Amino acid sequence: MTIMILYLFMFFMFNYKKNFNVIIGNLIMLTLMFNLFNYSWIEWTMIFCNLSFNFYSYSLIMLTLWIFGLIFYSLNINKLNCLFMNFLLMSSLLLVFLSMNLLVFYLFYEMSLLLIFYMVVEWGYSENRWLSGFYLMFYTMVFSLPMLYIIYYIYSIEFSLMFLLMEFINFELYYLMFIYLLMSFLVKIPLYMFHGWLLKAHVEAPYYGSMILASIMLKLGSYGMLRLMMIFKFKFYNLINLLMIINSFGILILSLMCLCQYDMKSIIAISSIVHMGLMIMSMLTFMKLSIIGGYLMMISHGLSSSGLFFLVNMIYSRTNSRLMFINKGMINFMPSVSLLWFMLCSSNMGSPISLNLVSEVMLMIGLISWFKYMYMILILYCLFSFIYSIYLFMFINHGKIYIEFKINNGFLIEYFILIMHWIPLNMMFLKLYFI
Repeated sequence: MTIMILYLFMFFMFNYKKNFNVIIGNLIMLTLMFNLFNYSWIEWTMIFCNLSFNFYSYSLIMLTLWIFGLIFYSLNINKLNCLFMNFLLMSSLLLVFLSMNLLVFYLFYEMSLLLIFYMVVEWGYSENRWLSGFYLMFYTMVFSLPMLYIIYYIYSIEFSLMFLLMEFINFELYYLMFIYLLMSFLVKIPLYMFHGWLLKAHVEAPYYGSMILASIMLKLGSYGMLRLMMIFKFKFYNLINLLMIINSFGILILSLMCLCQYDMKSIIAISSIVHMGLMIMSMLTFMKLSIIGGYLMMISHGLSSSGLFFLVNMIYSRTNSRLMFINKGMINFMPSVSLLWFMLCSSNMGSPISLNLVSEVMLMIGLISWFKYMYMILILYCLFSFIYSIYLFMFINHGKIYIEFKINNGFLIEYFILIMHWIPLNMMFLKLYFI
């Protein structure tokens, strides 16, 4: 109700502009007020032409529409090609989450990667954007192209690629094929040691590209892994220990890497990989509480990381730099934005009352139930997560001012976009009765 009242107020404030992108944002946002958590876990509903949704995909569809609605608000009406590409990318992502067929899922899955590649190389910030784009294509295509062969191989055995049937039919797949199929999703989450493409893509991508990458594109990999978990339940058992070890070291090493960064985007991008690593570890325990926690982590991380990337763009658009050394002391120039920095950084590290806290507690309960000594790694994870989030906030907003800027305190539309990230993130915990 609070979101609806605030949104209607902002709707009348901005409606006088009559811009195309504002109208799109209005239509998308008004369709989302607020029908959460009303679908069962496994059952597919509203089946039509191989398209449907269930509990997981419904909320990821909602997250996709929410983030793209905010992006359409922020875009300039003069960039019609940019608006069109974002609309096309939104459509392909929605079809990924709606598809019930593995081949349809694959086609739109790869289409969304091609579109984000185009965004990085066309509207990136520096000449290194081509290198970043090719990193993205190399890492993803090495595993994605053989995935198409594996899909055809599955069809030759079962004569069906419907998720609805595959979840109830046990069929044999060569173990190397299964590992390759799984890696095509783990690379896009991304798994530690295969995360190099994401850091380069985030640094070079435009702000809306980073918002889409962090909030939705990473969730494609976790959604695909969840589908594999439902189909190949017994194939995972031999890989769980290996993936647990890789992610345990990964979340600790990457958390320490965050403290060595001087680019604001790099810190947020690495923290995204850390959160996704915790989510992979816990979901692989196959406990219901871990699956629910991973689901909530997808939503909460999507909102918090998208808001942080938008905050970085607010500073970059005024100072033309993302270096933390140059952008120190921002509380003197943008005090109201500093409050939003604190709110989103605290949500990112899992403080009450955000949905991040609920999801991390569930994921940790699942991991400790699986192996009780995991608590030693989780204590370090919580400590480092707190440190790098506070480090990011304090370094930017406090300290000595090295360069004098003439900066305004932000525009109303920017505050609206940031508040629309923060309010759902900190109010969704009120509707967790489904647990």
